[in-house]
Amino acid sequence: MNKLNIILLLAAFASGFFVVTVQDQSRRYFIELDKAQKQEIQLDQDFARLKLEQARLANHKLIKVAAEKQRLRPPSAHNTIMVERNNKIEK
Repeated sequence: MNKLNIILLLAAFASGFFVVTVQDQSRRYFIELDKAQKQEIQLDQDFARLKLEQARLANHKLIKVAAEKQRLRPPSAHNTIMVERNNKIEK
């Protein structure tokens, strides 16, 4: 009877140790998940801010005003140069 009690006691200790280990690992995973979710929210907010900034900068009127402010004008035919690529390979 003594051997059976010792075996059962060791089994109870092993089971308790396993339960504590699994709970600790579960807690760590939950903390990592929470951090990842907060990072996801921050990235979503940054993405929305950047999309808004992109839309603002792509505004045609804003581009036109900036071009006039810098005295930019479209290139004329006189200012345009055609560059041809030679596909011929010489040996």
